[in-house]
Amino acid sequence: METPRPASRDWGAQGVLRLGLLGAMLLLALVAWPHAGRAQSVRVDAQGLVGIAPGSDAGNASAAPTPARLSDPEVPLGRFARVLNETPGHPLTLAQARARLAAGDFEPSSVAVPNLGNRAPPLWVHLDIDHREGAARAFRIYAVEAWADRADAWLLTPGGGIAQWQVGDARSPSRYLRPGLGFGFDAVLPPGHSELFLRADSVDSAALALRLVPQADVGAFEGAAQHWLGLVHGFLLALVVTYGLLWLALREASLLRYVAYVGSYLYMHLAYSGIAALHAWRDAPRVANFAILIGMVLFSSAGLWFAREFLGLARWAPKLDRAIAWIVRIALVAMALCVAVGAKPTAVSLAFAYIMSFTVIMVVLGIAGVRQSREQSRIFLVASLASMAGAFVTTLAVMGVLPFSTLTFRAVEVGVMLEASIWALALGLRLRRVREDRTHAMQLAQHDPLTGLCNRRGFLDRAMPLHAAAMRDGTPLSVILLDIDHFKDINDRHGHDAGDCTLVAIAHELLELSRREDILCRWGGEEFLVLLPGVARGAAMDYAERLRAATEGMVVELASGAAIVVTASFGVAGAAQSSSLEAMLRDADTALYAAKLAGRNRVEGAREAALA
Repeated sequence: METPRPASRDWGAQGVLRLGLLGAMLLLALVAWPHAGRAQSVRVDAQGLVGIAPGSDAGNASAAPTPARLSDPEVPLGRFARVLNETPGHPLTLAQARARLAAGDFEPSSVAVPNLGNRAPPLWVHLDIDHREGAARAFRIYAVEAWADRADAWLLTPGGGIAQWQVGDARSPSRYLRPGLGFGFDAVLPPGHSELFLRADSVDSAALALRLVPQADVGAFEGAAQHWLGLVHGFLLALVVTYGLLWLALREASLLRYVAYVGSYLYMHLAYSGIAALHAWRDAPRVANFAILIGMVLFSSAGLWFAREFLGLARWAPKLDRAIAWIVRIALVAMALCVAVGAKPTAVSLAFAYIMSFTVIMVVLGIAGVRQSREQSRIFLVASLASMAGAFVTTLAVMGVLPFSTLTFRAVEVGVMLEASIWALALGLRLRRVREDRTHAMQLAQHDPLTGLCNRRGFLDRAMPLHAAAMRDGTPLSVILLDIDHFKDINDRHGHDAGDCTLVAIAHELLELSRREDILCRWGGEEFLVLLPGVARGAAMDYAERLRAATEGMVVELASGAAIVVTASFGVAGAAQSSSLEAMLRDADTALYAAKLAGRNRVEGAREAALA
């Protein structure tokens, strides 16, 4: 049986209901249309800025916009804007860009800082600004980083007003430049809906960190950037000056190469932060076009130059060392040629490829050094990884993968400063080790390795100034020369080890009985010298007698169980009887010879010996 159709009046009622619902939906859509058309925009009110971005459901075109209060003026506005890549060779006018926007060709930006890649086509950025305050308000608009070649900005205000600005290295490097923040220009926003169009055209990469900062906040905002730049530049300059002075004093090759590395980064940072453009090449576009690229090549070359010396690459990887040296030469010559012929696109490709390769090469060299157990290679690797990590964090922040903030954007600078600090510490440790090695070498050169007393060289270095002072000031100075009696018999009967034990025992006894200011020396073989500053010859004779008595009572016990009874003969001379140190030593030797002739184990003075 067929199901009976509803009555016509029932169908009509349902039709009317459906039509009513459809009409309500259309009306709701019409009401919501203006808001949906500005799903990405910035709203200005008395409390500050509110960024409006598409809803979290990216696959749903009808997702409600998400407003976010922007409490910090440093937050870039890229994710609240729309972007369009211009077709290469077909530049757009403002009117054409507005038509493309109306046609829906501009796409929502998904990153806080849109980036114009190397040799990429010009990029257009559009930002809706909804000013809801009742009066006009002054702002500073920060558009693009300081190294962009060309950037054009148009502000379209209610009533048809258009303000235009033209900036960039290729035009006037210093015009509208705000160091550390890029190009920024002042504008007055009247109440109502305004639009900002920005076109960036640059051979090398340029970040469009778009910001809208009230004039009342500009001082604090730019002041913070200036303070950071001052910290970075002051830190780097301190390293350059400190280690430059150290190099002048010590002439260590690693110090010079470190200074070149840090100094080249300081130059590069001054160039790309804009400070150099303000003070060195204000109206020199040709210089500005290549200044940063030259800095990148110099920085990478100086880093590789330093790494070769720091790791001692020529000693354990000579072929690799020569290859890196040739890479550096080729890069420097190639950049010089690019500058000479004005080939900026080629220079951009060279500089960016070189600096990226440099970062990887430094880490690879550190790993190779660790595997070869090279000195301080682990410190080198940690420093290189710190620099790479900083560059990686900044890149991800600009790409929108990490939250964009002062910390993430400045991570590359923090990484390089950390790297420079670690290397400075490593160089300091290396200098300390070198100093300790030199001190140890001098100790060995001036001391007898068996007894620890001064040798001839060490004695003369200390004794000559004391003798000169005694002769100049008339102060007493005496010397005692002693010789172990029958030392050859000790060696012949008990062996040379027994002779060494005897020498050590005598040295120990001399140290026990001497003053701090006395100079003790093993003069050679079994002979010892004692220089006595401030002691006249008579007192020296008494002191020598005490030494003789102490020596006479010595018994040297050997490992074999045997015992050696030791005696010594002494010769004493004073500075008053000698015209020079050499003469005083000869007089003491003459006195010692007299003591030997007189039967040994006795003390003789120089005057008595001469009379005898």
